[in-house]
Amino acid sequence: MMTLIETRNRHFMKACREIIHSLPRETGIDLAEVARMAAMSPAPHYYCTYEYALRMLRVLRHGRLELRRDRRRLMWEELNIKTRLYETRHRCRMPEALANVLAGESASQFFISPSTALRLVQSLRAESLSNLMLKHA
Repeated sequence: MMTLIETRNRHFMKACREIIHSLPRETGIDLAEVARMAAMSPAPHYYCTYEYALRMLRVLRHGRLELRRDRRRLMWEELNIKTRLYETRHRCRMPEALANVLAGESASQFFISPSTALRLVQSLRAESLSNLMLKHA
């Protein structure tokens, strides 16, 4: 079974490949730009466990989330908005709403910084090349 990080990495690399394939053939590939675009593209999931998300939303709702205004905070705020909307629409409590949001909603982005995205692309690319070489050895 794949971990959440492995799943995120697989989805992120798929987004990178889709961006690369959409580029005009005559232009060179700027990996940093591809990584940035992929990081900001919609992600199929929120890559967190239900238990962790529940804890983080409770912290956020009590005003104790000490993350500065970065991508992680944006993820929790987005998840909180979707969860509140679900609570209102379906007249349920946060735990049930969160479970349904996590099960059925995609994220607006991968919530990783451009520098992290580039490092991820580079390391996954190197890993893929290494695996390819071992396979053909």
